Formats: sequence, C-alpha cells, structure tokens
Amino acid sequence: MIVNPVLSKEIPLPAVRIGASGVAPAKTILFGEHAVVYGEPGIAIPLWEIQTSARLLPFPTDDTAQEFRIVSESAELDAAFSDLSESNPLKKLIRLIQEAFSIPVLPDCILEIQSAIPIASGLGSGAAASVAIIRAFAAAYGLELSDEKTSELAFEIEKCYHGMPSGLDNTTISFGKPLFFRKGKGFEPIHLPDRLRLIVADSGLKSVTSEVVADVRASYHQFAPVIREIGQLVRKARTALENGDLFATGALMNENHRLLQKMTVSNEKLDDLAAVALQNGAIGAKLTGAGRGGNLLALAETAPDTLRIHNALEKAGARIIR
Repeated sequence: MIVNPVLSKEIPLPAVRIGASGVAPAKTILFGEHAVVYGEPGIAIPLWEIQTSARLLPFPTDDTAQEFRIVSESAELDAAFSDLSESNPLKKLIRLIQEAFSIPVLPDCILEIQSAIPIASGLGSGAAASVAIIRAFAAAYGLELSDEKTSELAFEIEKCYHGMPSGLDNTTISFGKPLFFRKGKGFEPIHLPDRLRLIVADSGLKSVTSEVVADVRASYHQFAPVIREIGQLVRKARTALENGDLFATGALMNENHRLLQKMTVSNEKLDDLAAVALQNGAIGAKLTGAGRGGNLLALAETAPDTLRIHNALEKAGARIIR
C-alpha cells in the first residue's frame, strides 16, 4: 500500500512506470534577493527556456550491477545510490520522496538528470533538480502531486543547499509563474502584461549561496537598514511591473543593484557587466541570486537593443544564457 500525498489515504502501490519524467524551469529573482530571507518581499519569475529534466530509465543491457543509480552530466555524477554520502542533497531528496510517497524499495532503474541551468549561478539549479525529480517519481507511481506539495518537499532540500532559504526558489519553480513572495506569508501571482526582454548573462564566476547568505547574516545589524530599503523598493517594483512601466522597472533594477553593492554581495566582474549593459542601451541591470558571482540581468526595451546588449556582454566575457 502507498499513502497518496494528495488524498492522505492508503491506495495500492502501483507498478513503477520506467520512462516517467519530470521537468522544472530555472528562475531568476528580479528584485529582493537576500532581503527575502528576513521577511521582506521578493519578486521572481520562472525561465521556461532554461530547464532541468529528470527521467527514470531502464538499465543498459550490459549493466550487471542493476542497482538504483543517479546520473547527471552537469553535476559530474554517476554513482550508485548506496555509494552516495548520507549528506548528499540528492540522496536526502530520494529518502524524502520514499517517505512522502511510502516507497519501501527504490525501483530498479537509473535516475538521469539533465540540466541547462548553470550550477551556482543564482538561477535555482538545486531547486529545479529537486522539483524535476519529485515530479518524475510522482509520474512513475501514478500520483497527482500538487504544486504546493511539490514545493514543500523541494523546500526541505533547499535547506541543504542554502542553510537558511527563503523558499522563493522552490515556490517559483514549482508553480512556474511570476510571484510576489514573502517568507512565511505565502505568495501572490503577478500579472506581467508583456514579455520582459531580459538578458541573463553568466559572469563565469561561481559562488556558494549558503556561504554568501551566512556572510550577510553575520553582518545583519549593519545591513538591516539596507534590507528594509530593498523591501520598500520591491513593493514599488511590483506596481511598475503590473503597470507595464519598463523604465520605472529598469530604474528600480539599477537601485536594487546599488543596494546589493552596499551589502557587499556584488563584485567587480558583476559591476563591470552591469556597466557594459547600461552603456549599450539597457534600461536596467542588476545581479541576480546570492551574488559574488553567478548571473547578471539586463532589461532591454526593443529587439535591436536586446541584440546589441547581448553582443556587448559576450564581448566583455559573459556567457549569454537567455
């Protein structure tokens, strides 16, 4: 028997469907990173053009081990489940899924994870992997899993990646829509009247989110006024976005980046890329995610502006993700 996580009642354990899959988008924080950890609002949107997928695949005919294993080229992982450390986030996630879905024994198959989301870049790669895997297992066992339940499970693993997560990543990725979010107070969908011409540029520098978050926490009393100022800015940004006011949105992006500089989570590379974007016609530019590496967002008004900014950022050494 299995406890259906939606209906909260026991149902017969179905045969696992090998070949089942799940997908999840990347996400980017438009406004409010770091401040969301301390109860201020944040705004995030999914990036469906950049995805992570998870599939349960049969063993190759020449595989003699026949033990559940996890394969991820992007994470440079190819290991039997039993060989993974108990502290490994993927192992913790699988254990959590087993408990939530009442799966006594893992299926005889390979869990393959494919991701176009750069790791340690502020685009939610960890949360997207969690969501995709949860959905793959739900599909394999014929479970109708709500976005809310998916988000709850993914949030538990976010604690492994970030230490003190806000919940913004797992919520935005699980629900797959633009959100105005406050920790502990839920979220509200945001209606964006037009598709934003956002360029996502990878600085090439990796950062560990949990370390940056911990550094900010250690200096919280120093940064508290800035955090409150970011919160006020996010509320203004929601109004600008919902009114379709691109220029107000861009100006608030620039101000958000300036405030993140004051919190010491930007760096020379991100600042230089922001300057390049603005010099080439961007309406606004800011880091996204934890900072000290990862990605820059640039907002353009027109398609020609988008191309010009794209080319200039590439010339400056960034890799364009979107």
